Amino acid sequence: MENIIFCFSGTGNSLAVARDIANHIGNTKIVLIADLMNEEFIDLPYESIGIICPAYFSSLPPIIEQFVKKLNFSDAGYVYAVITAGALHGNSFNRLSSIIEERGGCLNAGYPMQMPGNYIAMYGAWPVWLQRYLLKKAKKKSLKISRSIKAKISNRAVVKRNKEPKSLIEKMDNYEKLALEYSVTDKCIGCETCVKLCPMNNIRMNANKPIFGETCARCMACIQWCPTKAIEYKNSTNRKHYTNPDIKAIDLFSKTKSEILSKET
Repeated sequence: MENIIFCFSGTGNSLAVARDIANHIGNTKIVLIADLMNEEFIDLPYESIGIICPAYFSSLPPIIEQFVKKLNFSDAGYVYAVITAGALHGNSFNRLSSIIEERGGCLNAGYPMQMPGNYIAMYGAWPVWLQRYLLKKAKKKSLKISRSIKAKISNRAVVKRNKEPKSLIEKMDNYEKLALEYSVTDKCIGCETCVKLCPMNNIRMNANKPIFGETCARCMACIQWCPTKAIEYKNSTNRKHYTNPDIKAIDLFSKTKSEILSKET
């Protein structure tokens, strides 16, 4: 049977991990979670189902919670998650496990993966030497994870291990208000990269400039991938940007359902 990985990624870190694992496992397709958000019910007739995404503030991003609640695990095989983070993964595995159980499934294994931190709303890109070190380390860990996935190893202790600090939970509230803090400078060239990247379809063009709505996912892809660094959030001006060196912006562009299906056949 075929395997599938559902992936959510802003800077490309999680997508790079998904590609490495898919290559090691073989017979595995990767589907961006953002491309399926309009689907109501998704069956899972696969030998293994992977969910690979980042942790936000030591928690599971709301877009992941919304997506997993669309999945039907009644015919699911081995289910695993790889959650990337610059530091803490917190309660993300536990929360994901709970939602999967609500949908009739079981999160068989969870694998934390440290990657270069990149939340530009709070800090700039980490030093290049540290980025390279973590990315090299991640590739080695991806191979180990892939072997565990192929062997269908369960590690429920990891899934249930951590809990998130209350102070971080509070930072997850009111995502929609975040969009009110974006601004666009005169460096904007109207290329629409941000529009194509936004997983929530929260950006539209008006007079050749991006306009932000109220459904922000907080991935910051619009800022990080802007070719002219024209998009800013509060005091993020002059902070160094970060994108995964193995991923291109086009790899994260939104796709239609027909485009996804055409890649599957």
